[in-house]
Amino acid sequence: MDLARQMLESGEVELYGEGENPFELPPYPWEVSEVRSNAPRRIYLGQVSDLATGQGHTVYFAAGLARDEDEFRRQLVPHIGHTLANGAKVNPGLGDFQFSKTFISPSLRQTLEKFDEGKGAPAGFFFLSRWHENRS
Repeated sequence: MDLARQMLESGEVELYGEGENPFELPPYPWEVSEVRSNAPRRIYLGQVSDLATGQGHTVYFAAGLARDEDEFRRQLVPHIGHTLANGAKVNPGLGDFQFSKTFISPSLRQTLEKFDEGKGAPAGFFFLSRWHENRS
């Protein structure tokens, strides 16, 4: 503490200015965008892979009701974090999407198709599945 005080007094280091924090990353654009309230909700699919030496390989697959891609990414954050949500491949609708046949059963696909068409869609819907493999 004494050394820190001496460094501050000498001007060798300076305190951060108000609202300044070099360790706080600026938000991704999708984190601060606003959703058009009149935009129709539809199903979005997302997939991201997390590969770490010694920890294995994890693939996350998600489906959710959202008004746009940014809103869907914000739904991903509590489950996989900001960095993976930002790197996720996101697709509107239920078209041919990587890993969708692995993670979405035929009955779930039928339900999602109805939700995407606005038929009986709930107020909110989010599905997340994870596949993890470690061969070490």
